[in-house]
Amino acid sequence: MATLKEIAEVVGVSIATVSRVLNHDDKISVSDTTKMNIFETAEKLNYKTLKNKKEGLVKDVKKIKIGIIEMCSITEQLEDPYYLLLKKVIEKECFENNLSTISIYIKEGVYKFIGDEEIDGVIAIGKFNDEDVDLMEKLSKNIIFVDSSPRDTHDSVKINFKSGTLKALEYLWELGHKNIGYVGSIKTLNDKKEKEIDERYSIYLEYMKKNNAYREENVLDTNEMTALLGYEKIKGFLKSKKEIPTAFFVGNDTVVTGVLKALSEEGIRVPEDVSIVGFNDIVGARHTTPPLTTVSAHIEYLADAAIDLLLERIDKKREYPKEVLIASRLVVRETVKKI
Repeated sequence: MATLKEIAEVVGVSIATVSRVLNHDDKISVSDTTKMNIFETAEKLNYKTLKNKKEGLVKDVKKIKIGIIEMCSITEQLEDPYYLLLKKVIEKECFENNLSTISIYIKEGVYKFIGDEEIDGVIAIGKFNDEDVDLMEKLSKNIIFVDSSPRDTHDSVKINFKSGTLKALEYLWELGHKNIGYVGSIKTLNDKKEKEIDERYSIYLEYMKKNNAYREENVLDTNEMTALLGYEKIKGFLKSKKEIPTAFFVGNDTVVTGVLKALSEEGIRVPEDVSIVGFNDIVGARHTTPPLTTVSAHIEYLADAAIDLLLERIDKKREYPKEVLIASRLVVRETVKKI
């Protein structure tokens, strides 16, 4: 009997798409031709969905249960909604693929969840150290890390920070901005939950030095990626300096909200007086004043890739690890002007 992965490879679509079509999900947006191709391929390969498996031919298959583990607390998620949104999108993708989800929490050094059923896999969102991973492995061997890769024996899905940062900087440069500042954390948590130089900052530093345009005084280290620290750093910078850069590249959109507030209070207009580019394209980015030009992290792609990897592990029994790097794209709105 064929697997979802085999059908997906023949048709040229994702495993998640195959699963949703075969389970007659009327909310999926694919062409009728693709749907027909999936059904015909499944028929040729003798694939049987949970709905059409006959008693006596194959055993009953229980609904797949996925545990979701989060690095950030609720308070941290409210300060920076990126991980909160990522979790919600993952839960939505699981629901649309007929996968059951359950939140896993840590208590007294052990990961726990409500209920006594075994889980089939884990999606871990954020950064985790070796001790965290050891605890997860007691829950399931099928672990997918989203936004980190703490152990290369497990699958991971990450953002391509390098390409996204370069797109932002090159866009500013092409519009005439040679004096570009940076606002954000110089050091952030790495894949093993340890502080090291943030990749966005390191790419910024390399790019500006390569173009003989780096100015140390234009780097505003927020230490943590929060709106409050972005606000305070800009306020302090404006009080101590008469000349500001023509543009700022900001580590994430949450920090941008603080930056925009500080600039507005000081009577500095965006983009007339200074241009701004953020990173992540969170929901609020399109509603700032003016709407924010930012780098999209494609949260929906991160979620979709994580589900695909997990279904491969469960359905195909794949043992070897995979690392997926999701390309980012620049979303041009109204916070950058040509000079």
